[in-house]
Amino acid sequence: MKKEREALYFSILINIMVAILKLVGGFFYGSYTLITDAYYTICDFITDIIALISAKISKRRANKRFPFGYGRIEYIAEMIIGFLIFAFGLWAIINSFNLTYSKPNLNIIYLIIFVIFLKALSCNYLNYVGKKTRSQILISASKESFLDVLSSIMVLFVVLVGQIFTFVDLIGSLFIAILILGFGIKIIIDNIFGLVGEDENDASIKKEIEKIINAHKILTYSDASLIKSGPYYQADIEVAVDQNMPVKDLIKMEMKLKKQIKKLKYNIKFIDFDFIVR
Repeated sequence: MKKEREALYFSILINIMVAILKLVGGFFYGSYTLITDAYYTICDFITDIIALISAKISKRRANKRFPFGYGRIEYIAEMIIGFLIFAFGLWAIINSFNLTYSKPNLNIIYLIIFVIFLKALSCNYLNYVGKKTRSQILISASKESFLDVLSSIMVLFVVLVGQIFTFVDLIGSLFIAILILGFGIKIIIDNIFGLVGEDENDASIKKEIEKIINAHKILTYSDASLIKSGPYYQADIEVAVDQNMPVKDLIKMEMKLKKQIKKLKYNIKFIDFDFIVR
C-alpha cells in the first residue's frame, strides 16, 4: 500500500508539471495540438487522485457484509476514470473545430522532448511498481501515461509538418482527442466485466485445492471454477464422494475443507462445493 501511494504521488507530481508545460508552451508557441494534449494530462492527473482514494478503500479487509472485501471499488474507480477520459476526448473533438490555426514556433520541439521524457519516466515507474505489487490501479495508470507519451510524440510530428501545412494542427488535435475517446471507452468496457466477475483459470490455485481435497481418502477432486472479484476469489469445486457416506459426515467434511482452503495465500473468501456420488 505504501509503495502504491508513493507511485501515485510521483505520477501526480509529474502530471502537474507536464500539464503546466503543455498549456503554457501550447499557448506561447501557438500549438493547439499541444494544448489538446494538455487536456489529457489534466485528465490523467484527476484520475491519479481518484486512484489514490480507491487504492486506500479497496485494500480494506473482507467482512461479513462484504465477503469479497472492497476490491470492487477498484473497478468502479477505473470506470469513473474511463468516463472522465471519454468526456475529455469528446470535449476536445468539439473544441478543435472552434479554433484558428497557424504555424507553431519550432522552439516548442525542446519542450515536447522534455515532456516525453518526463511521461516515459512516470509510465515505466508506475508499470514497475504495479507489477511488483500486483496493483490493477497502477497498471491502468501506467497505460494512461503511455498513451500520453504516444500523444506527445504525435504532437512533435504535427509541429514539424505544421511548418508547411498549418491545417495539420487541426488534424493533430482531432487525432489525439479520438485517441483519448477510444481509450476511455476501452477502460469502461473492461471494468464492466470486472464488476461482474472475472473467470480465472489459475492452475497453481487449482493444484493447491486438489491437494487439500485428495488428502482425504474418502474424497476425490474433480474440477474447480474460480471467479476473481477485486483481490478476492470465489471457488466452485466439484468433488466425488462415496455413496455410502452419511450426510452428517459430509457436512463436517465440507466445513473442514472450507477452513483449509481459506487458509491458502490466494484470498479465497467464498467456497461452494458440488458433491457427486461415485
